[in-house]
Amino acid sequence: MKHYKLHIAFFGIALLHLLAIYFALPNLRYFSKPLICLFLIYILFKETGLKRNIEKNIAIGLFFGCLGDIFLMMHDQFILGLTSFLIGHILYVIAFIKQTNPKQLVKHKGYILIAGILLSYSYYLYTVLKPSLGPLKIPVILYIIVIGLMAFFAYTRKQQVGFWSFLTVFIAALFFIISDSILAVDKFVAYIANSGLMIMSSYILAQYGITLGTILDQKSRL
Repeated sequence: MKHYKLHIAFFGIALLHLLAIYFALPNLRYFSKPLICLFLIYILFKETGLKRNIEKNIAIGLFFGCLGDIFLMMHDQFILGLTSFLIGHILYVIAFIKQTNPKQLVKHKGYILIAGILLSYSYYLYTVLKPSLGPLKIPVILYIIVIGLMAFFAYTRKQQVGFWSFLTVFIAALFFIISDSILAVDKFVAYIANSGLMIMSSYILAQYGITLGTILDQKSRL
């Protein structure tokens, strides 16, 4: 990656945001959080030029991630935040589907196991959250379904992209599930100590991994 200094700078921003959470510095947190996805969009643009529709989808998905970050920092804007992230994940799903070949899925059956694991976990998470969801039941169910699909199609890229692009994006998708699970349990079920650090650490790795995996895929095709 010729723009490796940008990647280093990104982790500087990420560390700044995590320090803002740890030391309870709200002004710094409000400033640094939106920069996470915005800077990833810039990195993606510099590394790929956003020439393919896949890269454009990921960039727009990151933009909605930025909107989601902003809304979640506001009071009583959880639904707008959830909606923004939902749109972002749908864009990721579209990008990953474009890198999925149904004929290859027929030959390689590993996706069945992955689908079963993701479906089982999604149902388990829903049963944990269900008693506390109230009027948010339908939006949360929809979000759980979409993020599960995002992780599933991150896996189905396996036969169509390079190994490191596949692995990076799939692990990133799992980090997204971890981040959102902690956030949901902490919000709806019970307080989790240091939840902010855990949520944002896994979230940062998720968004960076999806960005990096997209870059690696583009580089492998040059």
